[in-house]
Amino acid sequence: MPAKNTRTAKARATIICLRNGKVLLVRKKGAKWNLPGGVIEPGETPEEAAIRELREEASLRWQGLHALCTLPVGNVLHHLFTANLGEQERAIPSNEIVACKWVRRSALVRLELSSATAALLAKHLPVLSATV
Repeated sequence: MPAKNTRTAKARATIICLRNGKVLLVRKKGAKWNLPGGVIEPGETPEEAAIRELREEASLRWQGLHALCTLPVGNVLHHLFTANLGEQERAIPSNEIVACKWVRRSALVRLELSSATAALLAKHLPVLSATV
């Protein structure tokens, strides 16, 4: 009898930060644009991971996250959160992130996005819709 594939999905906290019709994207050196987020560490809730990742990647200390949904993309289970930030909130690259930028939702499809971010965009989430 063939062995079953016991590969388990990795859990990731992914944050869709919104500000005046724009979405925050982050980029590592030599990589494509991505939504902020990262792996959920042992003993950490998805929300705790999202808060930590926003701080580590974009220097944002944000507590007002809203759980959106959980979606599989490949072998990664994305726990999606949204954060509505005010104009005064500044994303500053930190740790492995070399750039942060705010992009109009309608322009997301024209960017070089990571495969995970492109796959999430293809799910047609209303929060990422250019018409919202």
